[in-house]
Amino acid sequence: MIRFEDAGKTYPDGTVAVGHFSHDIPSHSCVVLVGTSGSGKTTLLRMVNRMVDPTGGRVLIDGHDVAELDPVQLRRSIGYVIQSGGLLPHRTVLDNVATVPLLEGTPRGAALDRARELLELVGLDPALGERHPHQLSGGQQQRIGVARALAADPNILLMDEPFGAVDPLVRRDLQDELARLQRDLGKTILFVTHDIDEAFRLGDEVVVLRPGGEIAQAGTPDQILSHPADAFVEDFIGAGSATRTLHVEERSGTRVVVDARGRVSGVLEP
Repeated sequence: MIRFEDAGKTYPDGTVAVGHFSHDIPSHSCVVLVGTSGSGKTTLLRMVNRMVDPTGGRVLIDGHDVAELDPVQLRRSIGYVIQSGGLLPHRTVLDNVATVPLLEGTPRGAALDRARELLELVGLDPALGERHPHQLSGGQQQRIGVARALAADPNILLMDEPFGAVDPLVRRDLQDELARLQRDLGKTILFVTHDIDEAFRLGDEVVVLRPGGEIAQAGTPDQILSHPADAFVEDFIGAGSATRTLHVEERSGTRVVVDARGRVSGVLEP
């Protein structure tokens, strides 16, 4: 479990990125932080792997304060996926995926074999492993980013707007692939997005943030859709929009999120 205990971040110029944030991320769940720019969602994500150190409060993983852990070892033990993929352009796909296992001393042959397995796991042909990132589509690069994050078999995945740079159809495919992987692998995922539809599709729990990391509402997609906490949440999720009023319906035995025009925006996992 990841626990934020009154965590905050104030920069030397006085800018408050996060005021006081307390929340638990249960093990084996996907929790999505959603909010506009300035809501502190990326700052909170990066507190977990110490890319940002809080100026107040603390972050714990399974009861251990991350401030007391070696940052290099901590980062190698946590999967991290960012919007651009963060792939090393001069290395092949296989070498990119195998980066952390190789750094941890895994024999090269074993690390590359595992990389090939992971390419298949994320829906890619292992033959792509000999290519370089610039030879691949944006969607393929993002899948490789996920494969690399899984290479050391981490318990925790941090995902910062991982699908934001691809077109809507590819984005939907990547969301489906992540949902499948989570069903199969059961990782603890902390996911950041500004897209409420993406949050509702992927999150076991969704945390809607106001500026400065203040929690406006936290709950399941169904709870937030059915009972938005206040006008801020209603506006953010589109509940007050004449053209897009979200609600939950059951269709053919599946609970889906539907807008005012009857279009399905997402599926709520059982």
